[in-house]
Amino acid sequence: MKRLTVLFLFSYLSLINCGSGPSQDLSGLLLLLAGGGGNSFHCGQTVANPVSFASANGNFVDETSLLTALGGDNCSTPSLTNNENGTVIDATNKFLWTLCVIDGNTGSPHTYSTPNCGVFTGADVGYDQSGGATVCSNLTYAGHSDWILPDAIQLHVLRTASTPFALGAFGSANNSIADGGTPVWSSTIISSSLGITPLYEANNVFQAFTVTSVSQAIVICMAKL
Repeated sequence: MKRLTVLFLFSYLSLINCGSGPSQDLSGLLLLLAGGGGNSFHCGQTVANPVSFASANGNFVDETSLLTALGGDNCSTPSLTNNENGTVIDATNKFLWTLCVIDGNTGSPHTYSTPNCGVFTGADVGYDQSGGATVCSNLTYAGHSDWILPDAIQLHVLRTASTPFALGAFGSANNSIADGGTPVWSSTIISSSLGITPLYEANNVFQAFTVTSVSQAIVICMAKL
């Protein structure tokens, strides 16, 4: 039966791609058989915003309790590769990240020059949560225009409990998320008016701010692969 299915798929792809070269047909068939090219699930928050969870502006938030309220941490341990172009790929969770934070003056990531990001500016914390979501959705970078503001669980993937408190290049690059201890905006909203900002430091993991707060958090963006 499996052999017949393969033959059928190959014939079907040949018909719809009659003007294409054989290598394109074969690659399409292999991708389909492997289940690639259409990953319908990406890990992250499964409870819709606003999530029922009590906190107050500026308060640190308990890690375990928040992750449970968001539906549970369903992400896997990431496999991160620095693409050396200002992006990092997580092959396990199928995410592409901007390594450098969004420059508040340009709306694009700070310039990456191996192995570091460009220096922070005061404008980098000029975004509220909505502004962070907008700058990501408007971003065209590294061949992608499908960037989003990640949720709190997705950003939590990048955290490690030991110094430098962020994994891979996020922990080693100057002026990335672990450098400076500044919170990072997520798309997660609790109790209608509070946004969650992950931190990459020793003692605290999440902090809540009103969604309209500025001068509190930086922004990185993510694309789903």
